[in-house]
Amino acid sequence: MKVLKGRVLLILLSICLISNITVTADEEIVFEPLSSGNLAIMHLNEDEVFIINTGSLKSRSEVLEYIKALEDKHIKGILITRVNHENCGNLSMILKHFSVDNVYLPKSEEKVCTIPEDFSNQTYLLERNERIAISSKYYIDHVYDTEKESSHVAISNGDFICFWYEGAINHDLWNKHTQVIFLPDNVKAEQLSEEDLVKLDPEVAIINQHNKLESLIELFQKQWVDIYALRRGVSAHITIMQDDYELYLKRE
Repeated sequence: MKVLKGRVLLILLSICLISNITVTADEEIVFEPLSSGNLAIMHLNEDEVFIINTGSLKSRSEVLEYIKALEDKHIKGILITRVNHENCGNLSMILKHFSVDNVYLPKSEEKVCTIPEDFSNQTYLLERNERIAISSKYYIDHVYDTEKESSHVAISNGDFICFWYEGAINHDLWNKHTQVIFLPDNVKAEQLSEEDLVKLDPEVAIINQHNKLESLIELFQKQWVDIYALRRGVSAHITIMQDDYELYLKRE
C-alpha cells in the first residue's frame, strides 16, 4: 500500500478529494460510521456480503438503512467480534427481516445477543482457536485466550489481515503482522498498549472512538501507523486487491 506513514492530516483531507467520486470494488471492507456501536460490511464479491457486528440498539435506524442499501446482495453471514451491546444491538432485527446464512460469535456468559430460536442451527459459537472459511477466499481467525477468557478475531485471505482489537493480546497465540487494525468504541483507549501495537505492526488503524483521540493519535504516530478516526457521514473503505490494498474515504 502506498501511503505516507503517520500523516493524519493527509488522510483526513483526502475526504474532500474523493467525496464526489463513485468507487466500486468486488472485494472491500466498509467501516460504517454509527452514532453508537460498531458495523462493518465486507463485500466478498459482486453478489455476496458478510456483516461484522450490528451496532447498538440506539443506531437501529442507521443500521437498517445500511443493510437495505445492499439491495439484492446475499448476506453470507454475520460475525460478532465480541458479545456486548455495541455489537449485538440489531442482530435479532437483521435475522428476522433479512435472509442470512449463518451467525458466528464468541461463546460468552453474557446474554446480550438475542438470536431467534429458529436460527439456532445456523449459529456457530467460537470457543477455541479456530479458522472458519466464509467464502472461497476469506476466512475468520478466532484466537481464544483461556487464561483471560477473552478472544480476538481477524478476517484474512492469507495475504491481507484485518484485526479487530478487543483488548490485551496473548502474543503466544497471535504473532502475525496485520495490515489493518480496527479499534471499536467499546474498547477503552488506554487498553491499547504500545507492546500490542508493536507486535501487531499495522499499517493502518481505523478508530471508532469518541473520546481520548489525542492519546491514541500520539501512540499510533509513534509507531508510524496511518490513522483514520470514523466520523459521522464519512465511511472508511478498504479495497482488497491481489498482493495489495487501498484505503479511501467516502462521504455519504
